[in-house]
Formats: sequence, structure tokens, C-alpha cells
Amino acid sequence: MTKTKVLKQAFTILEFQLNKLLISLLSKFQLLVFFGILLSDIKAQSFLKNIGNPAIDDGVCGIQVYQKKLFVSGYSSKQCYLASYSLDGELIWKKYFEFSEHQNFISDFIVDDEKIILCGYGHDSGSDIFDEFFVSYDYQKAEINWARKTGISLKPNNLHIYNGSILISGDEYAKGKFGIFFLQLNIHKGKSENFTTWYYSGNESSAISKIENDTIYSGGRYGIKAKSDKYRASISQFNASSFDEIQSNYFLNSKQDFARAYLSDMIIKDDSIIAACFSNNHGIDNNYSISLFNTLKNGSVNWAYEYEILPYTSISLKDMLELKDGYLLLGLSKAPTEDLILLKLDKEAYPEYAYAIGGAYAENMILDQGKFIAQYQNHLYLAAQSKSISLSGDYDSFIMDFEVDAEFNDSCMQVVRLDAKIKSYEDLIEGEIGLSEYDTIFKEMNIPFIYAKSKTESDQFVCKTKLEEDKIEPSLSFENIAFNNTIFLMDASLSMNTEDRMPILKSSLYKLLAFMRLEDKISAVSYASEASVILNGESATNIAEIKSKIENIPPSGQSDIIAGLEMALSIAKENFKEELNNRIIVTTDGDLSFNKQKELKALLEKTRDKNIVVSIFLFNKSSLYFQQLKEIVDAVGANLYVVSRENIEEVLTDELKAKKK
Repeated sequence: MTKTKVLKQAFTILEFQLNKLLISLLSKFQLLVFFGILLSDIKAQSFLKNIGNPAIDDGVCGIQVYQKKLFVSGYSSKQCYLASYSLDGELIWKKYFEFSEHQNFISDFIVDDEKIILCGYGHDSGSDIFDEFFVSYDYQKAEINWARKTGISLKPNNLHIYNGSILISGDEYAKGKFGIFFLQLNIHKGKSENFTTWYYSGNESSAISKIENDTIYSGGRYGIKAKSDKYRASISQFNASSFDEIQSNYFLNSKQDFARAYLSDMIIKDDSIIAACFSNNHGIDNNYSISLFNTLKNGSVNWAYEYEILPYTSISLKDMLELKDGYLLLGLSKAPTEDLILLKLDKEAYPEYAYAIGGAYAENMILDQGKFIAQYQNHLYLAAQSKSISLSGDYDSFIMDFEVDAEFNDSCMQVVRLDAKIKSYEDLIEGEIGLSEYDTIFKEMNIPFIYAKSKTESDQFVCKTKLEEDKIEPSLSFENIAFNNTIFLMDASLSMNTEDRMPILKSSLYKLLAFMRLEDKISAVSYASEASVILNGESATNIAEIKSKIENIPPSGQSDIIAGLEMALSIAKENFKEELNNRIIVTTDGDLSFNKQKELKALLEKTRDKNIVVSIFLFNKSSLYFQQLKEIVDAVGANLYVVSRENIEEVLTDELKAKKK
């Protein structure tokens, strides 16, 4: 072989190897690019997004993930809406509808590649009439395929696709009580194919239903007696093909006579049922706990746990999601504040932790009935609404996305991790429910519908990321203001000893004292387990003395507001002069028993004609406590303020300057 040929062959081999290496590198690069695109598609950015009209009350009824998109249902004013968002929260489309002349709610929906099938009802608060609707909406063409109603007064709660038909379950309201109904519709035309109702002697309702192996499981509650406030969590099983064959039915409850339990959601697993409830085993009050039952399909209980998540003393359960490594339960707290509560459990139902989700941009969280959590890979999507007491109960709906087990940081939302533990092992009773089939006259008709006009949507929350340090102007003057006879009735219980309660009242008062006059008199009474006089008619110019006495009030015990108010009234009368600004400022976190509420109303009634004005500063944003106190002050002519770090100085200044000379 010649030298030239050897060199050519060597270059040919080298060229082949270089090409092979280049192809390999290109392939790896393409693979990296592919995976980069895939990961960027999967890794949706965490977000918090307002999805409603800021000028109109709006709420959320449900959220689902389908084909890497979010689908949300809700209501706005009297209309309902459907919307689709990308996984990073960008709006794709949104449509408003009116299917009823009443307030429209979408209770459940199912999504496929072309259409959304939904059920819902029209209902006005305080009414016993439910104006139901069933709709097939082609979201690709933005057209309604069909819309139906029955005219029977149904409250549909759940939708299923079963054997090529639409199967709906829910409550029927007839003869002054609720029963369970099942309705089967043709998926193409919406025409009725089957309808059955079942009743118990008290009330039986279906909050949730699941279908497995030709059996439909209906869960809810039933009343022990008609018009009774005692309820038991119930699960009934029916033949999904005909509805008229009941296979088993039973209830789950603790042995206490006054216990109440509501079944919110359930998961069918092999031969057992995981049933999520919120229950009250302490009498007829508002203190609910999250409970989880595991039963066999014949009703036999394997285990039942009740969970404690301090400092929350009342939580209503709304939704449950099964994870790979356990369960996620979503609830709504009522006390001490109205926050969303996410409880994480392992596969054995032992608690791992809880999240408290509160609105830094508004006072309270609200959840109606529906599905509010959905998951895509490691991301959790949550839909809810906030309620602003200070803005006359304004509702704002939102969706948020965060990674499970990861930290969430947003100035508009507060997410706090809490410890959770098993509070007790429920001692349960079990028994059968005496359901009987009821023949309801079925009426079916097409319903008129309109597309509502589009509304302005807001993508951003209006929230404070930085608090103002000083709100009182240096030039604050009490000129031409009547001299004060002010008694501070200060709740010194342990629950008031947090940084956003007693400390902000003290600091605000100390600032105001610098501008007050020799003739302004300050008194103080503290109340916890007992009441005691701290100051009696001290001149407001004695700042050091006032500050020393108030700072030394020890936090302790419970709150005996009646003993404190009686003592404050006595001091008010002792220092009373007609021309003064005679006021009692009561501080409380609002956690009063029913008996204390009655006593408070009776005692305040005595101040109506005595020229002594009583103002209550509520250091709690719970709408439950606000409403209880609002009913009292409206009846007796007193004042009520929900106070916080943002408004305490303004409200206190107005109180001390309320009367002119």
C-alpha cells in the first residue's frame, strides 16, 4: 500500500470517528434541550392570582387539572362562570352564564377534550327553593350543546360518566325535608333516562358520591329526628345501574347524645372506605374537628381519628385529595381566625403537619361546597375566596399554586406551618338508616340561558407589603374636643397576649397620651378569670404612671367580661359628668360563650339612657365572632370595631375625639 493511500485511509477513519462524535454530541444536546423544554413545561411557577372582578362579589366552586390546564368554576354576582388557565396562572378563556333567575352556583363539572358537562342550581339565601340545571358546553366552539332542568327543586352535588351516560346525585327538597336523588341523563341530548329518590324519616343528604364496580356510594349526613340539630355521618350504597336497589346503608358517630358529624369526602380503596368528616362531640356549638374514618364496605369500623391543630378550635372539612404518600385534607377554620387549613397525613392517617393559609390582603377565607384542591405532579392548586369585613363583606376569589412540602412566599398571602396531632380515637356507634324509596313526579324541560357580558378581571391583589410605622400626625390636636372620661376595659386573658392584640392597643394609647390634656381622665379595668381596677380617673398627662400600671397587667386565665364590665360601669358613673366624653372601650378577642353573650347584651342595655357610650374593639377577624357581637351592639346602641395594626390608632383617636365641647 502506498503512503498516499495509508494517509487517505487514516483521514477517512478519523472523519468517521469525528462525525460519530459530533452526532453523539448533537443527540445529547437535543436530548438536553428536549428535557429542558419538558422540565420547563412541568415546572409551573408558584403563584397567587385573583381570578374575579374586584368590584363584584365572586367565589369559586371547583378546580380541576386536565391536559396541563386548569379549569375553574365559580359564581360572580348572580351569574356563574367557567374558566381555563395555564399551569402558571395565565387566563386562556372565561365565560359567564345565567341558567337561573336566582344566584347561580356550579356544583360539579367534568372536562374532556371538547366539552364540559356541568351541574348546578339557582338559590337565594334563606329560600327552600333550588332551581337546578344540567348543561353540556363545547368550550372549543364556545357553544352550549344542551341545557336541561327538572322543575322538582333539586340540589345536584356530583357528576359521573357511567356506562356512556351522565349520572348525577344530590339532594331533593320536598315535604320540608331533604332526600337523596339519582338522575341519569343522555350524554348527547341531556334527556332523562332514569330518576329515583330516597328518604329517611328525618333528613338525609348526599354531599359526595363515588362509583366503583357498578355500585354508587352516597355519603353525607342524616338527621336523627325531623327538624333536629343532631346529625350523623352516613354512607349508603346503591346499584348504579338502576338506583332502586339499596345494597347497604349505615351511619358513623360518637356515642355522645349531642354529637354532630358531616361527611365531606371519601375515597374507595379495595374493600374499605376512607371517609373524611368534620364532627362536634362537645354539644351544640361551633367547635368542629377534622375526623377520618376507615370502614369496611359493610359499615364495620377499622379505625377513626380526630385531629387537633392548635391554635385552631373549630375547623370544617371541605375537601380531600389522595397523594402518593398519604392524604391531604382541606378545611376552613372558624376560630380564632378564618383561615384555610391543609392537613397532611401519611398512608396510615397519622398527621405529619398542617398549613394555615390566611389572607394578608383581606380578613377572612371562605369555602363553599365543591372541589377546591387539585394536583399536577408536585404542584398543588388551591381555589378559594377571601371575605373582607371592613369592606362590607366583599368576596374576592383566587387560585394559588405551590409545591407540596415547599415554602410559599408571597406578601399577599400568609402560609404558616403548624404541628398536628391525633386528638382522640373516636368511640363510635354504628347502625342502619331506614331509607325508603319515594315516587317523585318527574318534570323535564329545556331551559333558556344567556351568555352574560364579560367583566373586567384583575390579575393582581391589592395588598400591603409594608406597614406604615406612624399614622398619628405630630400636629394632632384636642382643641374644641370635650374632656374625656375614658375607661379601658382590657381583656387580659392569655389569648389576648399576642403581638397583634394587647401590645398594639398599649402602644397606640401611649402615643395619644402625649397630645391629651390635664383634664382628660383615663381609667383602666383588666379582666381575665377575675376583674381588677388598674387606674381610676388618672390624668392623661401622667404618662409614666399610666404606662407603668398598664404594662404590669399580667396575662392569665379565661375572660370574665361580665365582671369586668360591671366594674367599668361603676367607675364610669363615679367619674361621670354630663359635658364629658363618657366612654367605655371594651377590648376582646370575641370568644364568648352563648350565656356570656346573653349577659353582655342585658348589661349593655342598662347604659342606653345614661350618656355612657360603650365601644367594643374586636381583636379578631372571625366573621362568626363579628356577627355575634354585631347583633348585640345593634340591639343596645353600642359601637363595634374590628381593629388591627392597620387601623387601631385611627379608631382610638376617633373615640377620644368623639364629642365636641
